[in-house]
Amino acid sequence: MDFYTLMISFFILSGAGIMIYSIRQFRSTIQLLQAFYIRKSKKLSRMITLHLTMMAFFFFGYIGFLFFFLAGADTGIELITALVFFWGAIFVAMGNGIHKGMLSTIQESYKSTVSISIALKEEQEKLLTINRQLLQTEDVTILALAYQAELRDGETGRHVTRAAEYTGIIARQLKKDSTQSSYLTDQYIVDLVKSAPLHDIGKVAIPDQILQKKGPFIPQEFEIMKQHCQYGADIICKAQEKLKFRSFLTIAVQLTLSHHEKWDGSGYPAGLAGKSIPLSARIMALADVYDALRTKRYYKEAFSHETSCQIIREERGRHFDPEIVEAFFAVEKEFERISLEQAD
Repeated sequence: MDFYTLMISFFILSGAGIMIYSIRQFRSTIQLLQAFYIRKSKKLSRMITLHLTMMAFFFFGYIGFLFFFLAGADTGIELITALVFFWGAIFVAMGNGIHKGMLSTIQESYKSTVSISIALKEEQEKLLTINRQLLQTEDVTILALAYQAELRDGETGRHVTRAAEYTGIIARQLKKDSTQSSYLTDQYIVDLVKSAPLHDIGKVAIPDQILQKKGPFIPQEFEIMKQHCQYGADIICKAQEKLKFRSFLTIAVQLTLSHHEKWDGSGYPAGLAGKSIPLSARIMALADVYDALRTKRYYKEAFSHETSCQIIREERGRHFDPEIVEAFFAVEKEFERISLEQAD
């Protein structure tokens, strides 16, 4: 066998090998594309099947060409050569059609994906709007319930909104620099501020003749008045029973029940002392007292900010948690600003 024959045989066998490799690669590519893009395109699937068949014809054409070439059959080799070129032209044309179909399908899928993405974004915006509206409705409902108790008291005016702001100021200061910083998460502070207006909700259960009395309570009346803490906690617990998840009402129960407890254990209703008093209630206690000091009542005039600060300083370690008093004095100017801007 001369060099020319060896060279022709090499090219034919190499082409056949490349064809086998291409068929395998093409089948893998088609499986991947069918899984994601062209599963529903029957026309494109048929074209791909025909394309694979033609690739097999090419392979056998190469082998036939080699056989006739080595056998020296001039007539047969001319026919096979013509068929190979003919099938090659159709193969290229069909390959272009398949690629165009694939790209068209991918483009349609992309457009569909973009449309779905836009629709999802619009739905997300709607959900966010609904969520904001629900939160606003929740806040308004809380204030409405709190004002119900305040209206029966008749003297505290905007006390609930001021007290809520005071609790937020103290909590954020404690988060910056205190032993409680890890406990005071952003969500905890949000829940604390949301709960604060409810601290006196239990007053709705106190008789008018005691709640609206224009003079000092006798011991029996004071005992009844002290029950507003337990009444408030019971009201909120009743609402909490309807929920299947943990909510801000957990904190609301704590501060409603215990905001009249004192650091030295002399408070009510349970006589808790020190850190056995929930943190929310300890914060609420100082905010509540500061606002009471700064507000005019039937039995006293409103105290100045300076006098109020002096009283709070004197009650450090007795009525109030010393750490919370320190936080208060770090931000006492903010308390003064709110007391002036939101005065009754």
